[in-house]
Order: sequence, then C-alpha cells, then structure tokens
Amino acid sequence: MTISLKSVQEAYAIWLNEFQWQWFCTLTFRVPPHPEAADKKFRYWIHRLNCALYGKRYKKRGQGIYWVLALEYHRSEAIHFHALLADTEDLNVRLSRTQAKRLWDELAGFARINGINEQHLAVTNYISK
Repeated sequence: MTISLKSVQEAYAIWLNEFQWQWFCTLTFRVPPHPEAADKKFRYWIHRLNCALYGKRYKKRGQGIYWVLALEYHRSEAIHFHALLADTEDLNVRLSRTQAKRLWDELAGFARINGINEQHLAVTNYISK
C-alpha cells in the first residue's frame, strides 16, 4: 500500500481541525537562523506567553497554551514559522495579540497574529501543507 503525501497532509489537517485554535501566527526572523536556533526562539516565546498568562510556575501546575508549529522555507531559503495557538480559555480575551507580536519582535523579528473565526479548516489545511 502506498500512502501519498497529499493523503497524509489531509489526515493531519482533519486531525488539527478537532482542536479549537484561536490564533494563526506567521513568525519571521530578522536574521535567518539555523532551524534549531529558530525552534529555541519559538519555544522561548511560548514560555514567555505562558508566564504572562499563568505565572512562572505554569508547568508545575500543568498549565499552558497548546500549539502546533510548521517550518516553511522562503524562495531565498530563509525560514519562517506558521503556528496555531490555543488555550483552554479564549486567548483573544486573556492576552493581547499586540503584546504577543511585540514580544516576538523583541526576540526574533516580525509577527503577524490573526484570530481564527470561521476559517478554521482553511488554517489547518494551510499549516498541514
């Protein structure tokens, strides 16, 4: 049995659609990093968002936002990320997207963060590509 890349992507998008994603993020870098360094920046950004939401001991209490991350290459071979983020409560009420953008700007580059409404399946399809 042969499994096509397209069928894997479709299955991943369907699975991702089961979650109630609240933010769709496009995260770029001022200086193109190595993929491992980029991943560390992203995880640190998530850590800082969690600290803002839950305080420094969020991990010990089993709290934190959940996310999925996709790395994508530009034609110039510089990487950027697309991410879906959510929380058990609405992130749009609990945390300012402007604050999250500003934090990414300080750490790494430029962020575009949009709330997700009716286009839920469209963003899960996009990130699964």
